Amino acid sequence: MAISDGPGWTTGAEMTNEAIGRSYQRYYGWLLKLGLVRSLIVCTSIATMTSVLCTAAVMLLMPDSRAYFWYNMIVAVASPLLSAPGLALIAFAMVYKLDETQTALTLAAETDALTGVANRRYFMAQAERAYADARATGAAFAVVMLDIDHFKAINDTHGHAIGDEVLLKVAQACAQTLRASDCFARFGGEEFVALLRLTDGAGAASIAETLRKTVAGLAFESRTPPSVTVSLGVSSYLASSESLHDILNKADRQLYAAKAAGRNRVMTAANAMRRAS
Repeated sequence: MAISDGPGWTTGAEMTNEAIGRSYQRYYGWLLKLGLVRSLIVCTSIATMTSVLCTAAVMLLMPDSRAYFWYNMIVAVASPLLSAPGLALIAFAMVYKLDETQTALTLAAETDALTGVANRRYFMAQAERAYADARATGAAFAVVMLDIDHFKAINDTHGHAIGDEVLLKVAQACAQTLRASDCFARFGGEEFVALLRLTDGAGAASIAETLRKTVAGLAFESRTPPSVTVSLGVSSYLASSESLHDILNKADRQLYAAKAAGRNRVMTAANAMRRAS
């Protein structure tokens, strides 16, 4: 029975293409796992066995073929031994190139082109996973929102090329300061965000202060601003957190509270309450 092409339905052709795609992915994944040498050996062995079996089957069906049996067997073995390694090498090279291309495309889709750190899309995927883990297991995590102070003035005074250089240097310095398990991303414009896994509010505040000092200590060339500072807002997962966006919004509010308090500082819910009191 044909499958309808209506909305929400998958056509037979689409199902076939998906099946072929999955089979091909398994095939080239298998080749890459084997490696070059073992791939050549396996492919040559398969081609040789297939050639011998096909030749033998054909000769058994042909009358008066005994006189040429061993001659044909030699040809059946020699042909794939000579041709299969080269064909296997070409196939492996194509698979390896495809794998490199897919890796590059994945990296491009997850990376901010200017700064080289993660982009907003990748960060949100990681943060959603951390939030789901926290809901399931209670594993702590925190978010730090970071914004470069007076960035518009840097662009207006020194030009956008210098502004881009500041973005790059700040992003790289912060990313290198964090742990490998953390995720540092450009959230938009001059705003960045850090996902700190297995970190509570106090630990996140300490890491945020380290980030602030790291940026404040950066040295810039004479043609760039003499110093750059950042303001940071911290929020952590709590059992009462309604959603990931609730945590992000709290960090964002703390960030703007840090700017309102004079910039170049870290603001958390705790010290915001102390200021209010």
